[in-house]
Amino acid sequence: MGEDSCWAETPVVVDDEAREDGVLRLVVTADNHLSAFTPKLSPQRLSERRERLRMAFSRVVDEAIARRAHLFLQAGDLFDSTDPRNLERAFVATQLMRLRAAGIQTFGIGGNHDTPRQRTEHGGYAPQGVYAHLGGLRYFTESRRIEPVLVEAGGLRVAVAGLSFDPGAAPGSDPLDGVMVEDPDGNLARADLGILMLHAAIEGHGFPAEDDSTVRRASIERLTSGFNVVLAGHIHAYARFHVAEKDVVVCGPTERMTFGEAEGKPGFAYLEVSRAGLSYAEHIAIPSQPRHIVTIRTSELWPQKQRVPALPDSTTMPEADTTDGLTDAASPVLASDADSNPSTISSADAMPAPAADGAAEHTTRMILSRIEPYCTPDAMLRLCLTGPITREQYRALDLRRIWLIAQRQAFSCELDESNLFLMERGSREQVARGERVAPHDMLEQIAHEWIEGAQSPEERALFARTRERVLASYAHLVGREATR
Repeated sequence: MGEDSCWAETPVVVDDEAREDGVLRLVVTADNHLSAFTPKLSPQRLSERRERLRMAFSRVVDEAIARRAHLFLQAGDLFDSTDPRNLERAFVATQLMRLRAAGIQTFGIGGNHDTPRQRTEHGGYAPQGVYAHLGGLRYFTESRRIEPVLVEAGGLRVAVAGLSFDPGAAPGSDPLDGVMVEDPDGNLARADLGILMLHAAIEGHGFPAEDDSTVRRASIERLTSGFNVVLAGHIHAYARFHVAEKDVVVCGPTERMTFGEAEGKPGFAYLEVSRAGLSYAEHIAIPSQPRHIVTIRTSELWPQKQRVPALPDSTTMPEADTTDGLTDAASPVLASDADSNPSTISSADAMPAPAADGAAEHTTRMILSRIEPYCTPDAMLRLCLTGPITREQYRALDLRRIWLIAQRQAFSCELDESNLFLMERGSREQVARGERVAPHDMLEQIAHEWIEGAQSPEERALFARTRERVLASYAHLVGREATR
């Protein structure tokens, strides 16, 4: 049983007073991302941001206690990494103690953020493991086997099971493919209903990335009939729907973690389940930290259009303060996350006129006037500059001054210049910034090429071991740098 071997296989009585109710009360949460590191924030702002994440999780626990929930289910990504800070570890221990004191049993699984990717990373153990050993959390470590546990609560016998994220799964694979149900004690057959927790996208819900694990609806239909309710984390938007005879609930995150998360408000789910299945579902929203995207086109900063002037021989973008390359450009000039949509700049766009002498101050003031309505003390702001630009115009952008002013007025500000295009000398062709490649992805690609090109099984095995050690060392280095 691994980390949770200390748990007894006999049913756990959660709430003797409510045993005859015939209704099981659940609080479901996921994607809390405690201890998340945001490199663009100052140490003080990062501390405040992490406190907000903790308070959101505390709100979930408060509600579980207030509603006299029988079970508290955490569907992955409790932490943002496999190496959270001790402050967040202690905080979670306190919250689990509160739940236990209230007679609420807690179950959890690992997500793609807090599940080790190889055994050399923290010995392959997730940070939740320590709570399982202390009896504060039933943690389902397996990602290839479903092992139901029988619980008595609300007058019902409930089989609870979960699958942790599988870091070794192929990109885009279905987490339920090839998974076996191991139930030697017949807990599913003895239960009035069954609950399965997953950390993956569900087919037809959300917009998972190409390499995201996605559970096909057909796989849910094929699940043994003992599982009446499927609970999922990973996708940052709440949803409730049916697949065949099964109720599916995606609880969503407790805080917005990125720009562009406009599908729904953060929060968690409160559910009531009877023998007939899910009878009541409520999404309880948690106020999130405001995020705004302000997109300004160069044609608005320099509206006059004329022939393209001759440019210097250099055709590369001059060095400047850059962001992480993530682009959430929006069609309106000013946009918050809720109405942002990707947009592109056509090569046929007319070139704005070059900046005249003394225009730098005017341009700076124009940009500041656009972002000022969004620079509130609690807001996280992203300024996106997009469109064709000349070297002279770029020099007229006092980006450092703009950033400093916004940083003082808002909670944080980041600049996105990835959609600025420099015009070729004497032509209307544009030269865009090159695509950035993550170091981890590059290491993976190189290792894959080595393994594919191995001349013998021994050489292939050597390359595989080398890959594991290099990725583990890189993960350790990134985690160490992130805590500085």
